[in-house]
Amino acid sequence: MKQYWKAMGAMGLSLVLVVGSAAPTFAAHPSGYWPYLSAFTEAKNANDSDRMLTTGDALLNYYQNLPIDSDVASIRYNVNYANYPIYEAKGNYAKAQQALEQVKINGGYLGFQDAVTMAEERQKKIDPRTEVYALTTQSGPYYGAKHEPKNGTWYGRIWTEQNDASVQQESIVSFYIEMGQTGSSFDRFIQPFDDGTHAIHIAWNFPQEGNTVNAINSGSFDSNIQETLQYLSTLQSPVLLRIGGEMNVWTTPTTGEAFRAAYTRIANMARSIAPNVALVFSPNYTSSFGGDMETYFPDASLVDWIGVSLYMNRYQTANAQKGQDANEMYFGNGDYADPVKNITHAAELAEKYRKPIIVTEGGSGHTLSGADASLATFAAERVREMYTTLNMVYPQVKAIIYFDKDTSGYRYSLQSNASVQAAYTSALKSNPTLISQVGQQAAQTFLPLASVSGQSGVLTLRAYCDVIGQTVTATYSVDGKWLATQKAAPYRCQLDTSTLSVGDHTLKVLFQAPNGFSQTKTYQLTKAADGTVSFRQA
Repeated sequence: MKQYWKAMGAMGLSLVLVVGSAAPTFAAHPSGYWPYLSAFTEAKNANDSDRMLTTGDALLNYYQNLPIDSDVASIRYNVNYANYPIYEAKGNYAKAQQALEQVKINGGYLGFQDAVTMAEERQKKIDPRTEVYALTTQSGPYYGAKHEPKNGTWYGRIWTEQNDASVQQESIVSFYIEMGQTGSSFDRFIQPFDDGTHAIHIAWNFPQEGNTVNAINSGSFDSNIQETLQYLSTLQSPVLLRIGGEMNVWTTPTTGEAFRAAYTRIANMARSIAPNVALVFSPNYTSSFGGDMETYFPDASLVDWIGVSLYMNRYQTANAQKGQDANEMYFGNGDYADPVKNITHAAELAEKYRKPIIVTEGGSGHTLSGADASLATFAAERVREMYTTLNMVYPQVKAIIYFDKDTSGYRYSLQSNASVQAAYTSALKSNPTLISQVGQQAAQTFLPLASVSGQSGVLTLRAYCDVIGQTVTATYSVDGKWLATQKAAPYRCQLDTSTLSVGDHTLKVLFQAPNGFSQTKTYQLTKAADGTVSFRQA
């Protein structure tokens, strides 16, 4: 678990403004460009956001058919860079996305790679990703990976002496073993969970990070690796082994080539010595600035699950302040601390290689040394979201492990904060797709509403919509008749299909936020003569 990140600047660190300067001579500019540029410059200097949009559009339209060169790219870059925040503030995320795409295209042409990187990440973070889901008896995604449950999600925590009794009631438990230690030395803690009702996750950490990678590749740890794997082979419960987690944010870094070699060395031994063990490739949810977790990904045949350390903290560091940290968006802190969006990079990797996902550790700190206030309310909301929305949006998330421990910076332990513990407990109870015991399968799975068919009776509907820094309201209606209004994710609604007549109906879900954001999801609901219903997006 990491509390530090590579320092970086704000998105504008590569910005070279030309629109606010005196009129330069550009060979590529079309004749008569100056009134358009001047109008936009005046609007920008006056901080007139509405006029910036209209004059900016006029300026861009004037340049739309020109072949790109540095002058044309500078105009397009600067106008879009200046105006995307205005579209965001107005809740027009489609236009903000388009502007950011132009920042990427023209910034890339100009060599502004840092700005391109930030724009690409911002596109992911500001997308509301609005979707409606139904709890259904249909099957969810299943890849046939080792120990993967077909439906539903295991849940549990990292083990400590303090939470032992609570962890016994959950389906997966996690233990940390440092490279150089032996698994058998933890046997007295592990054995009580090797009972057929728990999955056992081993976080096999590299204590010296990149230096440990080098030692592994030299063969220095071979005997230790073999001894630990021999111990794991004796366990009767499903075992998931995280090999060198969070490699993409190490303080002592390594190269992708070196890490892949070390992972492969261990994985090949595991396949031979402990075939009962599922192998987990598990980066941190976000890399150091400009990094890419796939750089470290080994041969897919040696990966059974994609893991991820998933954190949603208010502040990046103890001395950071909300809204003043330029890294907040990139690293998913503060208003951007959303579990669904923070897992995006790992989920994309898992989808590419068709692997189930395990959150190998995660949470939201409720207390931070040096912070100016209690973070309990913020943390409780993030924890609730993690256990109610994450495997709804990503049903391929088949295990979630909470980091139930205090560190020298953030405190995460549930037993030390009643409100966060209550949020955790209530979220578990409210999500029927969570599995409390290995060997069980969830009877139902959340799927996007447009893919649901053959259901009857009362349907449980839920939704996801994240608008940065805003409270979203979701309103459900059928054939124009109000059903429910919710102001917090997962925006619950119960739809009693028995009250509907046979034939077609219209279900609408309206999402709104105070900043002007509004989006409606419309579905045709068809009820068959046998009473079953199906949906398609209208």
